[in-house]
Amino acid sequence: MQPAPLAAIDPFYALARVAGAPIEPAIAAALAELDRFGVERAGIGVDEDPELARAALASHPRRFFARCEVDPRGGMDELRRLERLARELPLRAVTASPARLFLPIDDKRFYPVFAKCVELDLAICPRLGVPAERAPLSPQKVERIDEVAWFFPELRIVMRDGCEPWQALAVLLMRKHPNLSYATSALRPSEIPAEVIAFANEDGAHQVLFASGARDERFYKELPEIGLARAVWPRFLRENVARILKLS
Repeated sequence: MQPAPLAAIDPFYALARVAGAPIEPAIAAALAELDRFGVERAGIGVDEDPELARAALASHPRRFFARCEVDPRGGMDELRRLERLARELPLRAVTASPARLFLPIDDKRFYPVFAKCVELDLAICPRLGVPAERAPLSPQKVERIDEVAWFFPELRIVMRDGCEPWQALAVLLMRKHPNLSYATSALRPSEIPAEVIAFANEDGAHQVLFASGARDERFYKELPEIGLARAVWPRFLRENVARILKLS
């Protein structure tokens, strides 16, 4: 058994409050939760509750950094929004949900977003694999990320939400494309595919990174049991995400 994780970085933390509730208690509760589970820094979305997110980013810049969801159907207006957020906030990642948009990740309408991410030095983090919600899976087939990674070698791509049932293909593509990586978001530790763990323990230690799926006692009790080699743990918990998202 590996030691309990300490000082992790969680790029997909869900900062939230009850509608209309005060901001300060929500931030304090989030900080207490991060401390409880040994998470040193967390990436928070700025789309769901912009007021809360901006307050957290302003008051605790060493604990929080920003991510935002993108909709390439917005055209130039969406690219200008990304530029504005990158100027105003410590924005480090752009997330995308192809199935929810009914838009494949390799659709050419995504390409200006990819180019803008390269220009702004941001990582793109698409959901890939069969979606949990009632939405078509075709836009999130893992094979679609191959052309994107090939066409944009400077683009840092973090595949998330499991890539199932194509996790073996995801590993093959990471071996092919050094700009591809895999985050364990939306998965409990016991659900992380064996192919991904084996890859991390072999030649992919720099391409697999931690992200919480459910923050509770059982999640963190399971985490040390996932079978990572001792030398891989620091990369998995914090070094990879710090490098890929270019956190200071």
